Amino acid sequence: MNSEAKTRAGSIVHLGAGALSGMTSCILLQPFDLLKTRVQQSHMQGTGRGSVIQVLQTVVQSEGVRGLWRGTIPTLLRNAPGTSLYFYFLNHTKTLSLAAERRIFNDAQRTKLSAPSNMLVGASSRALAGFLLMPGTVLKVQYESSLYRYRGMMPAVVEIWRSGGFRGFFVGAVPTAIRDAPYAGLYMLLYEAVKSYERAFAEGRGVSLRETTVTMVAGVSAGLTASYLTQPFDLVKTRMQLRPREYTSVAQSFVKIFREESIPGFFRGISLRVLRKGIQASLVFTLYEWVLRTNAAKSPVSSTALKA
Repeated sequence: MNSEAKTRAGSIVHLGAGALSGMTSCILLQPFDLLKTRVQQSHMQGTGRGSVIQVLQTVVQSEGVRGLWRGTIPTLLRNAPGTSLYFYFLNHTKTLSLAAERRIFNDAQRTKLSAPSNMLVGASSRALAGFLLMPGTVLKVQYESSLYRYRGMMPAVVEIWRSGGFRGFFVGAVPTAIRDAPYAGLYMLLYEAVKSYERAFAEGRGVSLRETTVTMVAGVSAGLTASYLTQPFDLVKTRMQLRPREYTSVAQSFVKIFREESIPGFFRGISLRVLRKGIQASLVFTLYEWVLRTNAAKSPVSSTALKA
């Protein structure tokens, strides 16, 4: 197999691994997403703070247990290709960054990216994938919210187009990018750092750790930390996408939320987001790297993502 064919095959594997991990996490964790959206909209409905338990009871009582999975289809349409694209971009930007570092440091044997490069690779990959899938994000958030009662995908698309035109599908793009880029950058930095620490710690004590354990612990640790640091932008994004006429820009939204809800208002739904992100990050990266290792064992196509 020539180098071009190997690159093409490797790209397909990364896309497939990303799609599989994205679909799995979406289906399992959709209730967390729906509850987070409902908690973050509670102030707009005049229902006060709205605890997670209260929102959960309301959803189950009014919509049944199945209501917790409302919005799963638009979530899959957004997150499965989104995760796939993210890992595709991640693989290619890692390859380019590693080649650049080898030239800069004159080290042809270099196999790991520096911490700044890991941050840049993660941030740029997430921001690009997030922007391309922004229409799916808007549809997903509105579908999960009880403020909109769409009866199907097409009625939702038609209504978003009718009320906001083409721009309606990109409402909240700026806070989403400001949330996702730092999140992904911090995540990649912490993920690689924790994995290195785990391996060094185990090696120093003569302990053998399964690779699955290493990736899961690193994924949870990185996901929890990055989620807390980027939470305010997640809330602003949700508000702008649910009530674009009330929350018209990032700056105006921050001021409005601070005046009406103070600093705690920015952390509505934080427990759900942190829990979901921690589990999702661990699950997604563990599944993704498992697919790559399985493929590498069957094929000579190497995995840049595991080396970098």
